Amino acid sequence: MKRLNGILAAIGLACAAFGQPANAQEAAAFPARPVTIIVPAPAGGPSDTVARQLGQALVTAWDRQVIVENRPGAQGAIAAQAVLSARPDGYTLLWGQGSMAGLPVVQKSAPYRSLSEFAPVVNVVQFSFAMFANKDQPFKNFNEFVTYGKANPGRLNCATGPLSEYMVATRVLEAVGVQAERVPYKGGAQLMPDLISGQVHINFGPILSGLPYVKAGRLKVLATLSPQRSPLLPDVPTLVELGLPAASMSSWNGLFAPPGTPRELTEKIAAAVTQVLKTPAMRAALEQQGAEPLGGTPKQLAEAVNAATGDWKDFVRAYAVPQE
Repeated sequence: MKRLNGILAAIGLACAAFGQPANAQEAAAFPARPVTIIVPAPAGGPSDTVARQLGQALVTAWDRQVIVENRPGAQGAIAAQAVLSARPDGYTLLWGQGSMAGLPVVQKSAPYRSLSEFAPVVNVVQFSFAMFANKDQPFKNFNEFVTYGKANPGRLNCATGPLSEYMVATRVLEAVGVQAERVPYKGGAQLMPDLISGQVHINFGPILSGLPYVKAGRLKVLATLSPQRSPLLPDVPTLVELGLPAASMSSWNGLFAPPGTPRELTEKIAAAVTQVLKTPAMRAALEQQGAEPLGGTPKQLAEAVNAATGDWKDFVRAYAVPQE
């Protein structure tokens, strides 16, 4: 029996020793086959557009195919579940949005208790937001919107895509004393047609979502939500200029891997993404869409997740948001 126990112990040590180099070897060879990025938003929206731009850049950097797969719905829960159940080998990644840190806070059926359950990889971009309105609404600017909204309580509704849009809409509308019924959508690609047609009245979303329609005269833009004016909308005032504090929200988008993904792999992917984001062509392409390139390390993304989670908890407490 002692001899058998000794043999089993030796086998265990050998397996452990074999497992450690395997991680290093896998990281060194990565990627050896196509990589899939699962996006929790419909095709055509800001997150999808930027994910595809990044994927194309990584194809060049890695000489491997990068597949962007859209799995919208349930505020990111469907995409998250797909990545939670994937192998932790770096070949399936989640395009996580900062708003997804709030999913367990507002949704009982969320597939994870915290976004920190995933292996953080790298923060990719941060989007600038703006307030858009249907062009036929009887207000031309933000102050007229506030006056109209107060005089007509319950007449307006507000379209929201990701939870971040819900958060910022709630904060802004509460600050100015305007009531508007929330109308949730899977993403900007779905809500914009209804905003243009007038089925919904206002939206607080990424500049990229509404900018083409503003330029075409099909939507109004009433304000931007960054501390400084956007170079894409230089004539549009910020909320700060209009007497409101900059809207606080977690509008970043980053890459996450399944739980248990080796640190060697996440660090290698993070380094590749960060290098791609530093290229002048990529930076220019993103900035033209109201997206600020970020990059960094897995640790920095983990810190962003913790901050976003705390922000969501504060938001739910402050505004008595019910858990669905």
